[in-house]
Amino acid sequence: MELVRAGRALLLRESPDAKPHLWFVITDPEGTPPRVIAVMLRTAQHFTDPTVVLAPGDHPFIHHESSVHYSTARWFSVNAISKAFLAGHCSLQADMSAPLLTRVRDGLLRSQFTVNALREDCRRCFGESPQSR
Repeated sequence: MELVRAGRALLLRESPDAKPHLWFVITDPEGTPPRVIAVMLRTAQHFTDPTVVLAPGDHPFIHHESSVHYSTARWFSVNAISKAFLAGHCSLQADMSAPLLTRVRDGLLRSQFTVNALREDCRRCFGESPQSR
């Protein structure tokens, strides 16, 4: 089983004393060393990114409205995720459905909170042509 790939959902603690958050991996590994782009979910509040808000049933982990927090989208080293998994700071959750992965990816391209350089990397990763912008 491939630990890290597009569609994976990871409960990840970024440091040993940090609260774990659900992260959605939205790209397959690429590069040397391999890395992926992931985005974190947070409980929906009046100040969170409204681009994609998920409800219970959209993913088995979600029990209340949750915002895909596109300002957190970033590259993760596959090696770092593997190390976090071995150290007990990361666990696999149910994979995203194909429609959910598409919805989260589309939101990343639309959100005003996505870093522009990351948006461009994602357009390339998702195979989006410049004409479809």
